[in-house]
Amino acid sequence: MHLLRSRSLTSNPIFISLGDPSGIGPEVFIKSLNNPEIQKNLNSFVVISSTDVVHKAIKDLNKAIQINEVSNFDNLSDDAINVQNVDGCLDYELGSPNEENAGYILKCLSKAAELANENKSCLITGPINKKIISTHLQNFSGHTEYLKNKFGVDEVLMFLTNSELHLGIATTHIPLSKVPNSITKDLIVNKFHLLHDGLESIFGYINPKIAVLGLNPHAGESGSIGKEEQLIISPAIKELLADGYNAIGPLSADTAFAIRNHDAVLSMYHDQALPVIKTLDFNKTVNITLGLPFLRVSVDHGTAENIAASYSANNESMLEAMLISLKNHAA
Repeated sequence: MHLLRSRSLTSNPIFISLGDPSGIGPEVFIKSLNNPEIQKNLNSFVVISSTDVVHKAIKDLNKAIQINEVSNFDNLSDDAINVQNVDGCLDYELGSPNEENAGYILKCLSKAAELANENKSCLITGPINKKIISTHLQNFSGHTEYLKNKFGVDEVLMFLTNSELHLGIATTHIPLSKVPNSITKDLIVNKFHLLHDGLESIFGYINPKIAVLGLNPHAGESGSIGKEEQLIISPAIKELLADGYNAIGPLSADTAFAIRNHDAVLSMYHDQALPVIKTLDFNKTVNITLGLPFLRVSVDHGTAENIAASYSANNESMLEAMLISLKNHAA
């Protein structure tokens, strides 16, 4: 394991988009305020939302905390929830997403992201219903792709993390049938760079050891079960090693997670690795987008509409997202 180092932090507030109001986003945020570290740092967070949505969650959870509605960020409260109000949220029922609120949800997300970018700060995102958003924004496939396009960056990396595993994914939300043609040498090298830099800047690793997975079963078995490892993945690793990076692989996915003598894993596609990290610790896994001009940290679960009305959701993923953001944020 490599030595960790401290990092410099910024002093601007962290901006939060709660996601779909009919899901569990508002609930898990309010529940996370019970954490002592969050309570001590309430003036580090600004929620971009309808104040009515926040009021409802507070009331339904029987919390005594107040709302401080803000138009700027000069005097944020340290004993209330700082909210910049966003109009346009229509009536909704917990557990019953309203397509007519798609525009409002995107407005909150867009505003929070713009503020994070302008203030060189952090963005925390709550869960959204992709189908609902797609009624307003065609071909919407998720936060990661939306933010990449919005800010015009060349490449981003979906980075999943919990106390057991750090994981990058070379491709994002695309059909499995499109994965092989999407895997290129340049893609792997670029995604590796993003993962490496994220491990150093967010978690303080120095030259982390990153395992690169193969695409095929048993990493291709020397070409007998596919050629991508020989033609694409191995040459990418060779280039990374020549540049001084600590890369190993291509490793077979069926053993790479069992023999974890590395600091992180770069997988080739979504379902090659997400079942592993979520099995290790579903509740505390968070999703970080690397490559944006600001840090975006998200819960790694959906809107959970089936339990939203019961207020029984586990808030640990939101809490972890808030704590990670705080660690990358100055007092």
